[in-house]
Parts: sequence; C-alpha cells; structure tokens
Amino acid sequence: MPLPEAIIFDYGRVLVGPIDDDAFDANLTRLARGYGFDQGTDLWNHIYLSQGWEDAKRGRLSHADFWAERLAALGIMTFEDRAAFKSRLFAYWGLMPGMDALLRELQPVCRLAVLSNTSRQGFAGYLVQRRGFGGLFDKVISSAEVGFAKPEPEIYQIALDRLHIQPKQALFIDDLKRNTDAAETLGIPSIVFTTADALREDLKNRGILSA
Repeated sequence: MPLPEAIIFDYGRVLVGPIDDDAFDANLTRLARGYGFDQGTDLWNHIYLSQGWEDAKRGRLSHADFWAERLAALGIMTFEDRAAFKSRLFAYWGLMPGMDALLRELQPVCRLAVLSNTSRQGFAGYLVQRRGFGGLFDKVISSAEVGFAKPEPEIYQIALDRLHIQPKQALFIDDLKRNTDAAETLGIPSIVFTTADALREDLKNRGILSA
C-alpha cells in the first residue's frame, strides 16, 4: 500500500472533544435541564441540528450571529451571558488524549491538514492561537470559509486541490462514518476515528508509522 502524501483530519471529536465522556454527558444534562430540556442531547440538537448551523457552517451566517440566534431562543441575550453559557457547554472539552503526540510523530512522515465543518472564519489562526497547533498543519480548510460542508463532495475536492494531490494520495480521518463514506466515494482512503490509540494501530498496520 503506497504511503499517503497527506493525512487530512477532522477537528471536532478527533483533535478536540470530550476528555471525559461521562463528565461531559452529565454536565450537558445539567445544563440542558436548566433550560427546559429533558436530555443533554436535546440541548445539543437545539444548537447543532438547526438551520442556523446549516447556514453558519457554510459561511452564510457569522459565528457570532449563529450563537446569538441560537442562544436568544433560550433567553440568553447578552455577550457576557453567551460567553458564560459556552464556557459551561464545553467545560469538559479539550485536546483528545494522545492526539497532540500522534500529530507530532506524524509531521515528519507526511503533510498534515485539517478539514472541518466549522462556523469560524480564520480557523487556521484559531488552531494556532487557541489550541496550540502552531506549525503542525500544512493546510486548514474551514467549511465556513469555502461555502461547502462535509459530506458534500466539493469540500473534499477543495482540500485535495489545496494540497495538490490526487484522492489516492490522501488519507482522511473523521469520527462520522457518513463523512468517511463520502470521502471514499471520491476515492480517498479513510479511517473512522475512535481513539488516538486505535488510530495509531491503524497507521502502523498501513505502514505509515513504524511498528
């Protein structure tokens, strides 16, 4: 199997995500019930299974306006209250265990890129300034910046074009099978992410990392 010229990573729940699933779920449930939802997933879906998110992740609604609109529906109106809510919502999120070390091990082997459905403009700068990923990624593709979102085929092609590679020269890693299925339909080898340890073993099996 030829080695990839570039590995393309999803962001949420691959590079960052809940560092303690049980604590995250319990916190989300407490927060949700404070706003009249039965389950934490109901609050999460209010935010992310919404037309606002569909627009924001394609750049048709700004990051700030997306959050203002979604939280106004919960009665959260001021900038300060929105910031406090988001702090509570993501209280148990951080760098996924083992991923920083794995990225730094992979960097000398091949180019690394990020392909994310995000409402953020200037996402490359955010990864450096807020997440400490400076110098790791050759390319960062934000759905809000390019106007397409996974699993739409156009965003994968944009990633390939910016990396100047063909589909078979890439390896795509995402936690959602619908996104890896879409990539594989385009001929991009893909891995469904679960943990850094499992990914490391898969990369060893592919000959990308030494056994």
